[in-house]
Amino acid sequence: MDELRVGRKIRQIRKQSRLTLEEVARKTGFTKSYLSMVESGKKSPPIATLSKIAQALSVDMAVFFEKRNPEEHLTLVRRKDRETVVRDGTLFGYRYEAIAPTKRPKKMEPFIITLPLRSKEGDRFDHEGEELFFVLKGRVRFYYGEKEYLLKEGDCVYFDSSIPHRGEGIGKGPAKALIVLYTP
Repeated sequence: MDELRVGRKIRQIRKQSRLTLEEVARKTGFTKSYLSMVESGKKSPPIATLSKIAQALSVDMAVFFEKRNPEEHLTLVRRKDRETVVRDGTLFGYRYEAIAPTKRPKKMEPFIITLPLRSKEGDRFDHEGEELFFVLKGRVRFYYGEKEYLLKEGDCVYFDSSIPHRGEGIGKGPAKALIVLYTP
């Protein structure tokens, strides 16, 4: 999924909702210029940012990624059909794969995330709701509030996502995790 397509979808929904950039900025806490860059595809926002924008627009975050809008009870997404939401090389270096982008309506948003190796302190993210973070591969240094946890394959944390948090791969290569965001 490229940033331009996500940005265009955000702009389309904002305009359909008759909201100005200023109103969305006030609701999210982001600047108008940052939101404008997101809408134009010049910035690749992390999932926490997309979650806040979705809340401000009163939509499920999944609408930013979907190609269709079915109201089905079951959605099957084959591995080969997963879409990359935020590509490698973006500001934060995370790579997200949407693993259930077409299920609507929904309260949970699952992703496979690849966490880069990182040696310096990075931004932490916060958003309304809860989150599950399950390490699939590698080792992760996970920051939550003022605490730090070392996680390895098979470890899982479930937490209030309104507390600032982030993860980073540690060791020989990038780590992978299943994350599930729940927004009330």
